[in-house]
Amino acid sequence: MPVAEPLARFLSRMPARTVQVVRLALRMIEFLPFPWRFSRMSPDARSEYMAKMEGSRFSLYRDLLLLAKLLAMVGWARDERVRTAVGVESRCAVAEGAPQPASTGIGDIEPRGAGEECDVAIVGSGAGGAAAAAILAEAGLDVMVLESGPYVDKTSYPTDPLDGLPLLYRDGGMTIAMGKPAIPIPVGRTVGGTTVINSGTCFRAPAEVLEEWQQKEGIQWAGDLDPLYTAAEEMLAVTPLDLETLGRNGQLCAEGAASLGASGGPISRNAGRCVQCSSCPLGCQIDAKRATHVSYLPRAVAAGARVRAGVKVQRILTEDGRATGLACRAGLPTSASQELSRNGRPPAGRDWQVRAKVVISAGGAFGTPELLKRSSINHPALGRHLHVHPAAWIGARYEEEVRGWDGVMQSYYVDQWQPEGILLEATFTPLSFGAQWLPGVGAAFSNRVANFGHIASIGVHLHDRSEGRVGLSSNGSLRLSYRLLEEEGRTIQFGIARAAEVHFAAGATEVYPNVGPVSVIPRGKLAEFESMKLKPADLRLEAFHPMSSARMGTDPDTTVCDPRGAVRGVENLYIADGSILPTSVGVNPMMTIIACATHVAGDVGSALSG
Repeated sequence: MPVAEPLARFLSRMPARTVQVVRLALRMIEFLPFPWRFSRMSPDARSEYMAKMEGSRFSLYRDLLLLAKLLAMVGWARDERVRTAVGVESRCAVAEGAPQPASTGIGDIEPRGAGEECDVAIVGSGAGGAAAAAILAEAGLDVMVLESGPYVDKTSYPTDPLDGLPLLYRDGGMTIAMGKPAIPIPVGRTVGGTTVINSGTCFRAPAEVLEEWQQKEGIQWAGDLDPLYTAAEEMLAVTPLDLETLGRNGQLCAEGAASLGASGGPISRNAGRCVQCSSCPLGCQIDAKRATHVSYLPRAVAAGARVRAGVKVQRILTEDGRATGLACRAGLPTSASQELSRNGRPPAGRDWQVRAKVVISAGGAFGTPELLKRSSINHPALGRHLHVHPAAWIGARYEEEVRGWDGVMQSYYVDQWQPEGILLEATFTPLSFGAQWLPGVGAAFSNRVANFGHIASIGVHLHDRSEGRVGLSSNGSLRLSYRLLEEEGRTIQFGIARAAEVHFAAGATEVYPNVGPVSVIPRGKLAEFESMKLKPADLRLEAFHPMSSARMGTDPDTTVCDPRGAVRGVENLYIADGSILPTSVGVNPMMTIIACATHVAGDVGSALSG
């Protein structure tokens, strides 16, 4: 299959800093076999060298190999001939007799003239920004939602990941928090934000988390979120999955957990009666998943709000300590066709300004600290205390055919070990995004990919106390770091062992723990894995839930916002996204972000009407 040329075109559309990282990594792979060069070695010699990289005690070698496998799989598994050979299908469906999903749209999304005015300008259209927009617009305020990415829906979602990643994700999906290990944290950059490309999983925050927010952080209203959760669940058609329609991947997880006596249950999703989904990372093909661009934003627009796409907010405007608007760059692509036609060329754009009585930052746990720092709005806690729920993909080989792409992508949870900080979720990742986690190189790897239909997978999520930072590099670009504590690395090892135990109880023949020193755990060898003393750098992790980088609370020295979401030191500036969550939530945070943003919006509405 042709891989290098499509990947070269893909990288030409990526941000320059991402290309620099990839180029550096590929150069290291080329020259590490010194005095030989990788590209001049025979195929057999390359496979032998890569096998040594995978088994190396140095995490750098393992990370470089994983990046090479990731790029190769994204470029290779996109080919329809490959998908046909493996048997992979990508489709979405709702239950027979269920109404087909519908959306009223969000109207004109083109920014007008040299600028516009409004009562409330909201930066970001994801879970927090869209929910806040609906509440404020229905309160009679003139609301404008600004999004740097384009509008994409079921009529324009790409099926090719090399098109979809630059279109729907920040940094083409290669946003990475540096550390040991480095952790990829993909986030959305499209109208609807990360809700467009997430799994649609809906949890309420555990009671003990909300109690901690009340008692330690002074967020008294954290104990009163039930009505806000209920309203959000009704708005998003949140529905628990049916065990019969989970798909075999979820059923195996349920069977293994039941055999162990471990508690769990079918996941609830914001997709109504969806019974088949295997395209979530590139958008729901039928928009059954109620992402904000087909739920809260149409509701906000129906109440008079405006959505403006293709607008990059550069800084917050202030006068005499008050937020008065936004300095922006407008004219960026507003549709999939416009974005794809750029072919890597930078968009022209134009200066554009918004004047507003109130500004709400809802760009997420990365975007909000980034915007405030670029606006010279600083606080000692801004960008600190980043939590991400580090996660490990634990695959397993079964004798039976699993066909994990049949059924629902994220389907069953096991909460037996939540007191230890571990949540398991049966999650089957599409071939283009999941195959690189399979162990081996050369023929061994090819064999596992060819038998992808016999693979099941479970995600291990850490309720982290470890923290990271969001900052700006010298050239103004985003800089992320995350330090996984050694004791929490051991907790993840414990979680990997529990996922392996579930797999084996369900009949798996071997498990892939995704740790450097161990690529495969055979049946009967789990105790040996648990006895190993792994370091954080030995783990291969990713994360999907950034939060807490501009946390709220009552202590002015340690929190960026007060309990209303108001930014300290700047009047009329609020935050309504995951960055204000005081601590790690421990479960998928989308519903908690919506509930908190709804509360913040209520306070903003009261302040303006008062």
